[in-house]
Amino acid sequence: MPPAFLELTLALGLASVFGIAARFFKQPLILAYIFAGLVISFFKFGDINQEIFELLSNLGIAFLLFLVGTDLNIRDLKYVGKAALYTGLGQIIFTAFVGFIILSAMGFAAIPSLYIAVAITFSSTVIIIKLLTEKHDLQSLYGKIAIGFLLVQDFVAIIALMILSGFSGGSNLSIFEVLLIFAKGAILLGAALAASKFFLRFLFRLASSSVELLFVSAISWAFLFSLIGVFFGFSLTIGAFLAGLAIASSPYNIQISARVRPLRDFFIIIFFILLGVSMSQGVAEVPVAQIIILSVFILVGNPLIVIAIMKSLGFRNRNSFLASVTVAQISEFSLILMAVGLSLGHVNSQMVALVSAVGIVTITLSSYLILYGDKIYRFVEKPLLKIAPEKPHEPYVAKKEQLEDHVVLVGCEQMGWDILTFLKKKVGAKKILVVDFNPEIVKTLTASGYNAVYGDVTDPEVLEELELGKAKLIVITVPVLDDNIQIIKFAREKNYAGPIMTASYWLHDAIRLYEGGADYVVVPETIGGKHVAKILGDHWDNLAAIKKAKSKHFEELMGEKIF
Repeated sequence: MPPAFLELTLALGLASVFGIAARFFKQPLILAYIFAGLVISFFKFGDINQEIFELLSNLGIAFLLFLVGTDLNIRDLKYVGKAALYTGLGQIIFTAFVGFIILSAMGFAAIPSLYIAVAITFSSTVIIIKLLTEKHDLQSLYGKIAIGFLLVQDFVAIIALMILSGFSGGSNLSIFEVLLIFAKGAILLGAALAASKFFLRFLFRLASSSVELLFVSAISWAFLFSLIGVFFGFSLTIGAFLAGLAIASSPYNIQISARVRPLRDFFIIIFFILLGVSMSQGVAEVPVAQIIILSVFILVGNPLIVIAIMKSLGFRNRNSFLASVTVAQISEFSLILMAVGLSLGHVNSQMVALVSAVGIVTITLSSYLILYGDKIYRFVEKPLLKIAPEKPHEPYVAKKEQLEDHVVLVGCEQMGWDILTFLKKKVGAKKILVVDFNPEIVKTLTASGYNAVYGDVTDPEVLEELELGKAKLIVITVPVLDDNIQIIKFAREKNYAGPIMTASYWLHDAIRLYEGGADYVVVPETIGGKHVAKILGDHWDNLAAIKKAKSKHFEELMGEKIF
């Protein structure tokens, strides 16, 4: 039996055991996977084949960023672009500058101080995306801003690594070559957008006759563009992200995402196991005081600068705080940068171990900060309000004083649009208040005469302005358990006595929603199963009738509003 197969079996087995334990104690699975790598390294349970495991982990990162690209419509970037750019660059400059001063005070020479200071500026896109996905916050306002400034960091990290590659060749990069890097990035982005309008539209139309063929075509495209990214001097992961971004506007992106997600979940586990293995090497030789000082700086200093920048840009305390805690750890790029420095002789193995130890501490603690950010914010909300008072803002809801006996619809995409169409006929557009986080949807609804609110329903300020106590019906189409529970609780506290209808992906979440006060919970999976059973019951052994039903359904789908 191949040794690599035994190593993989051992790694996945330990990850499963620790994962079950983590779930039992309500801890994030990421820590379980990292801990599995630590145990393998510390107790010598296996001699990990670095080459094979690095290949698998790189595939995990590539698939992860590919899916992020499919979920991120390029048109959304204009709403958070400035915040992402200012926050990303501001945090990098602040962390590098103050970090260099701290490291110099510790006794490190200038070059090692610069290396470590730059290394700790980067936050882990992989870890943060994974945690935000678990929280279902990837599409929230703070989630999009966080992903935006993390991508800025990734580009800076790649440029830093490319500059170091110039050192390895014995020459310095000229200003012209640095400008060439940005030019190639712009060309690569333009190529991805052009492909989405021409090549991919034609490719996916031909492949859409088979879900399996569509999946293979999408993976082939992801691999191809990742290689193109490498050819242009970027990493595989950046190429994979742009490949996904090209699919974001495609009508097939949902099918593709659903098929790629299991692959992403498998390979990303390998990445975290390997991360745990690499972090354990040489940690015992590092002074504990140095680990503590740098860890506290990252856990406290990075969030503070992000809060300051976002507040200066006009964001509210809640979104500023939740976005800030996402940068309270170091990145896989930090370890790569230190490894390159070690190979060039600019830093020694003890310095690499220091950054690895800081990685263990900050990744572990920041995971809790991100996962429990909402609960932590409720605890620090009042002190933060005294330190950073909220500026007056325009009312979220137009003509709030006229709200009475109105219908509140949370989420107006896909399921929500059908409900809105019915409600308009039933009560009229003026009696409907729609809340959605997609600015394009809000813009369309406002132009159509609806009272539409662009906001995050997890923000108490937004909920406060919906006048839920005066409403006659609340319909929530966003199937996020915690958000639904919060809205239900808030409405009941406002003495709302009408029906509340919600949606849920999972049966056990539907049960929890009923226990939390929902009056009816829609579970699309069960409804879909019953609908298929009904069609089979009505048209058993009658292929012509099924094809007739297909034609009718196809026309209905083509008539749906798609944002």
